[in-house]
Amino acid sequence: MSDVDLMLVLTGLDDRAAARVDLVRDRVRAAGAGELAQRLSIFWSDWPGVQQGIATTGRLPEVDRLDLLDSGRLLQGVDQRAGAERPDPAVIVRQAAEFALWKFDDRYIARLGAPADLVAEGARSVTKAVLFPVRFLYTLATRRIGRNEAAARWFVAEREHGDLPEAALVWRRDGISEACEAEALLARHLVPINAMFAREYAYALRTSGHVALADDLARWGERVTRAGARLA
Repeated sequence: MSDVDLMLVLTGLDDRAAARVDLVRDRVRAAGAGELAQRLSIFWSDWPGVQQGIATTGRLPEVDRLDLLDSGRLLQGVDQRAGAERPDPAVIVRQAAEFALWKFDDRYIARLGAPADLVAEGARSVTKAVLFPVRFLYTLATRRIGRNEAAARWFVAEREHGDLPEAALVWRRDGISEACEAEALLARHLVPINAMFAREYAYALRTSGHVALADDLARWGERVTRAGARLA
C-alpha cells in the first residue's frame, strides 16, 4: 500500500534540477513493470538542505527530512547526516497544514461524505484517507514521524474513533473483504477524525503565530463537518 520514497542528495541546486528530477521519475514510471513504479516519490535537495533544512530549492519538507535523518538507508555515496539539525516542530506543523490545504481539496472533502464511493476506489485510497490525518495528529502529539502502524496504534489508545484506524491497518494488509462494514465505519468515524485534525492543528498554528493559516484550516474543517452532516 505504501509509496516508494527515494531521496536524491545533489552536489548543487540550480534552476534545471527540478526538471531533471521529474525526468528521472517519468523514465522510471515508463520503464518500470508493475504498480510499484507508479508509486515512486522522489525527494531531493543538497547536503546543506539535508543538514539544516535551508535549501532554497528542492523537495524536502521538514517531516520528510526528519524521516531521512532517523530512518533513511544509504544506497550510494557518502553519508553526511551526522550532526544535522533536528527539524523545528513548529515548522513541521506549519508545513503539514499547508500540505493538507493543498492536498485535501474539494474532491477529497466530497469523498469524506461518500463512503461507498471511497470504498469503490479500493483499499489504498481508503487507508490513505484514514491514516493521513491520524499520522498528522501523531506527529503533532509526539514530534515524531507518523508511520502508519505506530500512528494508528497511538490513536487507538489515546483518542476517540479508534475503530477506524484499527480497521485501516487490517485493510492495508488484507484488503477490504466486507464493503458494507467498511462503509459503515467510514461514515461513523472518517469525518470526525478529519475535523479533529483541523481543530488541533488550527490551535497549534495560532499558538505559534500563524493566524491566517490557522483560519484557513479552521474553514477547511467547517467544510469537512458540513460534508459529514450530509451523512446523518
